[in-house]
Amino acid sequence: MILLNVQSKAGVDLITLIAGIGVLYGSYLIYRGKTSILFGWGKTRLGALINLAIGVLTLLIPGGVGGTPSILAILSGILGFLSA
Repeated sequence: MILLNVQSKAGVDLITLIAGIGVLYGSYLIYRGKTSILFGWGKTRLGALINLAIGVLTLLIPGGVGGTPSILAILSGILGFLSA
Protein backbone atom coordinates (compact mmCIF):
# COMPACT_ATOMS: atom_id res chain seq x y z
CA MET A 1 0.00 0.00 0.00
CA ILE A 2 2.87 2.34 0.67
CA LEU A 3 4.24 1.71 -2.82
CA LEU A 4 0.79 2.34 -4.32
CA ASN A 5 0.72 5.63 -2.40
CA VAL A 6 3.97 6.59 -4.14
CA GLN A 7 2.55 5.73 -7.57
CA SER A 8 -0.67 7.69 -7.09
CA LYS A 9 1.13 10.98 -6.40
CA ALA A 10 2.50 13.14 -9.17
CA GLY A 11 6.02 13.28 -7.71
CA VAL A 12 8.01 10.54 -6.06
CA ASP A 13 8.70 11.06 -2.37
CA LEU A 14 11.99 9.36 -1.55
CA ILE A 15 11.13 8.64 2.10
CA THR A 16 7.84 7.00 1.12
CA LEU A 17 9.56 4.92 -1.55
CA ILE A 18 12.25 3.71 0.89
CA ALA A 19 9.59 2.89 3.50
CA GLY A 20 7.59 0.92 0.93
CA ILE A 21 10.59 -1.10 -0.17
CA GLY A 22 11.52 -1.71 3.48
CA VAL A 23 8.06 -3.04 4.32
CA LEU A 24 8.16 -5.22 1.22
CA TYR A 25 11.53 -6.64 2.30
CA GLY A 26 10.24 -7.19 5.85
CA SER A 27 7.24 -9.08 4.51
CA TYR A 28 9.55 -11.16 2.33
CA LEU A 29 11.64 -12.09 5.39
CA ILE A 30 8.51 -13.09 7.29
CA TYR A 31 7.50 -15.34 4.39
CA ARG A 32 10.98 -16.87 4.03
CA GLY A 33 11.17 -17.41 7.77
CA LYS A 34 7.90 -19.33 7.80
CA THR A 35 8.98 -21.58 4.91
CA SER A 36 12.55 -22.19 6.11
CA ILE A 37 13.45 -25.16 8.28
CA LEU A 38 16.73 -23.80 9.65
CA PHE A 39 16.84 -20.41 11.40
CA GLY A 40 13.34 -19.55 10.22
CA TRP A 41 12.41 -17.91 13.52
CA GLY A 42 15.24 -15.39 13.12
CA LYS A 43 14.13 -14.34 9.65
CA THR A 44 10.53 -14.07 10.78
CA ARG A 45 11.39 -11.93 13.79
CA LEU A 46 13.73 -9.70 11.79
CA GLY A 47 11.07 -9.15 9.12
CA ALA A 48 8.48 -8.39 11.78
CA LEU A 49 10.85 -5.95 13.49
CA ILE A 50 11.54 -4.17 10.19
CA ASN A 51 7.82 -3.81 9.43
CA LEU A 52 7.02 -2.67 12.97
CA ALA A 53 9.84 -0.11 13.02
CA ILE A 54 8.99 1.33 9.60
CA GLY A 55 5.30 1.48 10.47
CA VAL A 56 5.92 3.35 13.72
CA LEU A 57 8.48 5.71 12.19
CA THR A 58 6.30 6.62 9.21
CA LEU A 59 3.38 7.21 11.55
CA LEU A 60 5.30 9.46 13.95
CA ILE A 61 7.65 11.39 11.63
CA PRO A 62 6.09 14.62 10.34
CA GLY A 63 5.73 14.40 6.58
CA GLY A 64 5.89 10.61 6.69
CA VAL A 65 3.43 8.28 5.06
CA GLY A 66 1.00 8.14 7.99
CA GLY A 67 -2.54 6.85 7.92
CA THR A 68 -3.63 3.45 6.71
CA PRO A 69 -0.31 2.27 5.16
CA SER A 70 1.54 2.89 8.43
CA ILE A 71 -1.13 1.12 10.47
CA LEU A 72 -0.97 -1.88 8.11
CA ALA A 73 2.83 -2.02 8.41
CA ILE A 74 2.51 -1.98 12.22
CA LEU A 75 -0.14 -4.69 12.06
CA SER A 76 2.08 -6.78 9.78
CA GLY A 77 4.92 -6.46 12.28
CA ILE A 78 2.76 -7.47 15.22
CA LEU A 79 1.29 -10.45 13.36
CA GLY A 80 4.80 -11.45 12.26
CA PHE A 81 5.96 -11.50 15.89
CA LEU A 82 2.93 -13.53 16.92
CA SER A 83 3.54 -16.09 14.17
CA ALA A 84 7.25 -16.54 14.98
